Amino acid sequence: MGVQLFDWMRRQSNPVLFDFAECAQTIEERFGSNIEHVFNGVSTEIKRREPGYSALANYFRPAILEAIRQWFAEIHRQHDSRAYDQFAAGIVKPGDHIITFNYDVSLDAQMRRIGKWCIGDGYGFRAEPLPCGSSVSILKLHGSINWFAPLFGGMTGMFAAPTGGSLGSRPAFTDDDLSALGYINVADPLFPRHGSAALQSLVLPTNRKQFYFQSNFGREWSGFWERLWRQAKRALHSSARVVICGYGMQPIDRRGCNLLLKGPLEAEIEVCCGSDSNRIVQQLRKCSRNASAAGQVFFEDWVSAQTRTSDRAD
Repeated sequence: MGVQLFDWMRRQSNPVLFDFAECAQTIEERFGSNIEHVFNGVSTEIKRREPGYSALANYFRPAILEAIRQWFAEIHRQHDSRAYDQFAAGIVKPGDHIITFNYDVSLDAQMRRIGKWCIGDGYGFRAEPLPCGSSVSILKLHGSINWFAPLFGGMTGMFAAPTGGSLGSRPAFTDDDLSALGYINVADPLFPRHGSAALQSLVLPTNRKQFYFQSNFGREWSGFWERLWRQAKRALHSSARVVICGYGMQPIDRRGCNLLLKGPLEAEIEVCCGSDSNRIVQQLRKCSRNASAAGQVFFEDWVSAQTRTSDRAD
């Protein structure tokens, strides 16, 4: 991911808030191009207050986060989403849960277009008064590029600080992000119209992932993340069938791995994770899981095969 992200950043020639090209050059020279090494290095230097940590905290880290957001948004606009379309239309059934660690919204948009998912209740939390009626949930356990936490709800000037914290209780959605999902002329009242400071709600790929915002009010949103992860755990433990697609089950993601390795899980587990498939099957079997490799180990091939099987059954 890091190599492709930095390549994209270097191609951006009209800086607005951030000079992406200059940022990519500086960060890659300092930390390399492995995205996990980048965020681990940035986090460590900020925590230890190494020389230059202020620039890392206040400029370079926010620049990389915004670059990730814009890069994924561009991928969503330009790339073929045929596999997601087939997956949403022919494979996902009402009552299913999609648990994902991806930040992008390509699947979200296809699920909304098909009519199985709505933004008001489809992410595992209620976002009033946005459209509801999801028959399938998408639980994004590391956040999403369209999730924001506006500071003080966009209030400025003199006001009494809210007792519940400075960042609200759920993600807010910009008008552009709602449009990207197909919601035209729909607005989230939680996102300020006049502009405001807002934090992106992404859990970064570091050794010690931070499922909260640290503010002057203490740790905020820890309850939000806990509720989301509990929903994912309940969904897995109540499922008869689980399919793992494109997830490496690497040690750096201990919490994600534990969803599959700890606790009661009686489901049949099908693993479609490229060259990692056999390793993951063995890892699951060591924890007494009923796991096997899929006949197709890449998502697009697996979707095509499942779609053909469904067509024959019909």
